[in-house]
Amino acid sequence: MAKGRAGTHTSVIDAAKLFVSLMEACGRVSRGVIAANVGSAGHTIKVLPQRGALRVTVTAKGAKQEFHVYGISLDAMRALLGDPRLGHFLVRM
Repeated sequence: MAKGRAGTHTSVIDAAKLFVSLMEACGRVSRGVIAANVGSAGHTIKVLPQRGALRVTVTAKGAKQEFHVYGISLDAMRALLGDPRLGHFLVRM
């Protein structure tokens, strides 16, 4: 399967840049719309399996962005989210 970016939207919130680069190394990532003025106490990654993809929402102080990740299984996603550089995120699966 192809790796890298899917779609035409290119912007990524600062909190999600490392996450996106890790996911693009293994699969395809479609970036969603950025929602501003979101109240959040910390950084959160929420993963929901869907048919053919994983819907991932990254929330940080003041912003939230949704991604669709293709070509990565739920088990592979768990392993990637175990990366110590993402340790400051609260992960919900």
